[in-house]
Amino acid sequence: MMPNNRWRRQFRSRGLLSLGATIHSRRCQSKIMKQFISAILLVATAFPAEAGLSSSSSSFVVVAQPQPRTVAVALTMPADFVSVPLNVISAQKNPALAYEESRQAIELISQKAKDDGRFRTSRGVVSLSQHKSGSFGISSGSWTQPAAASQIYLLVPLTKERDSIFGAGAEAARFVEALRLPGKVRCEIGKLQLAVDNPEQYRPKVLGQIAQEVQKTREVISASGSVKIEGLESAVLVRQADDRNVELFLGYSLSITTDSEQSRKQ
Repeated sequence: MMPNNRWRRQFRSRGLLSLGATIHSRRCQSKIMKQFISAILLVATAFPAEAGLSSSSSSFVVVAQPQPRTVAVALTMPADFVSVPLNVISAQKNPALAYEESRQAIELISQKAKDDGRFRTSRGVVSLSQHKSGSFGISSGSWTQPAAASQIYLLVPLTKERDSIFGAGAEAARFVEALRLPGKVRCEIGKLQLAVDNPEQYRPKVLGQIAQEVQKTREVISASGSVKIEGLESAVLVRQADDRNVELFLGYSLSITTDSEQSRKQ
């Protein structure tokens, strides 16, 4: 039996209402997600970063740490510098001479780097102590604490010609070998690490990636419900990914509560 015209009109009306409700629901979800993404991007205020070095050009450079990445979202990018810590140590027994020689050595390295034009420098920790006449013997050798020890960081920019930590380290080593340090001062190269110039400038990009990840998660788990994110105000962390690239990320946590879970709690 063929349906009458009245039934057809009712079916068509109900179908249009159902389609309209679906479109309205999707539009509402899209509007809510856009508002949510906008709210995340509004958190893009600069916060102090960790493990920072103030270079001679007044920029703030952050050294990449070998810490594990505990979040899903990270911005992978080439590093700006290789940080080369130079440990300046004086073997002078006279504390006054040791202090003065260390100061001269730091000034010399800073000036040489500036004149060279390839490097930047940043002052590090200075340790001054009274030299002790006694020593602590270990087997046939002996150990004594130096009267003066200080650090200065050599920041080697990464370029197309100098595109890895190995090339930058070799260039820094040649620079150190050519130094003529005063008195009984010696200079030792520490652990090389990649570094980023002002990682806070990339906060909006990281937040944008987090917003996209939240949207994908909601599409898979639940299109509705409440989303809770904590830790977006934390400093942008820098992790070394390989010999050229770093990962920038925020230590955030994400939780989604579905409508069914909210109903059970109520």
